[in-house]
Amino acid sequence: MATMKDISKKANVSLSTVSAVINQSAYVSPELTKRVTDAIKELNYRPNAVARSLKKKSTETIGVIVTDILNPFYPPMIKGIEDVAFDHNFNVILCNTSNEHNRISTYLELMLEKQVDGLLLANIATSADLNEIEKTGLKYVLINRKPPFYDKNFVGINNTLSSELAVNHLVRQGYKRIAFFGGDLKINTARERRSGFISCMMEHGLDVDPKLVFEGEYSLDSGYNNVKKMLMEVEQLPEAICTVSDVVAFGVIKGLRDAGIRVPDDIAVMGNDNSAFSEHFLVPLSSVDHSSYEMGKLSMELLLQVIKEKEAMADRQIILTPSLVVRESCGVNRNT
Repeated sequence: MATMKDISKKANVSLSTVSAVINQSAYVSPELTKRVTDAIKELNYRPNAVARSLKKKSTETIGVIVTDILNPFYPPMIKGIEDVAFDHNFNVILCNTSNEHNRISTYLELMLEKQVDGLLLANIATSADLNEIEKTGLKYVLINRKPPFYDKNFVGINNTLSSELAVNHLVRQGYKRIAFFGGDLKINTARERRSGFISCMMEHGLDVDPKLVFEGEYSLDSGYNNVKKMLMEVEQLPEAICTVSDVVAFGVIKGLRDAGIRVPDDIAVMGNDNSAFSEHFLVPLSSVDHSSYEMGKLSMELLLQVIKEKEAMADRQIILTPSLVVRESCGVNRNT
């Protein structure tokens, strides 16, 4: 295996010149730089990453921890992160907790061992998890979810507005009796989307039937099981269902269709987050777009700022504005 001394001899330059070219630590003339890079290619030299990171005090690596890589919300977000990381010569270590709390501690230990320069963490919802992150001493940015009263670096969406957009669209379509299939109220996104649904219904002067407001998980099974519960317990079914996420909406549509209820002919369904599969689902799903790619991109850009600032910079919370995406699952305008 070639060494820096071999490069120095081959290029007929000093060892310090080779080091300056490899580490980009000092100016080297174009002529000498070319001689060094040509020698590197000819000898197939590979710099020692550990040694370089110790010298530069940076591994140019960030850790990304998500809760459920199978959720279609995540791939665009991760791509946004990776695109920015690649443009800045950073590497990404991706970890998936599969919604298992004990994995967070394990992955945080891994990040410390790998000496990452910072962390991006999607869907951290509890103060206990946040305390573990703080203990690492690593610089970090939270994405999409945050614990109560969290006021540090964060990139997310206006969740209340996302539900308001959904309700407003359903009301414009002529629907009045509208159900809400939500998530776990311990999670801020679920609380905010539920709050937006209720407040917007009240603004339109529409009743919120407690029997038509469901809690659950961000999963297809949750949507499906709550449909079964609704069909067993509710005498007057809703005209439309507003859901906390597209994955829940997928379960809702499957549950309705299995019961012989047509979407949107019998009941309209509205999603929330506009995942990549929504356009091509059994019934193309109307939804609210969360710009998850942009969320990932902005979170990586913010983390790089935090990493590169020598002095502590003011914390920032970037809240994106959602937008309505209309497809077939809400039917045609019933007011026409």
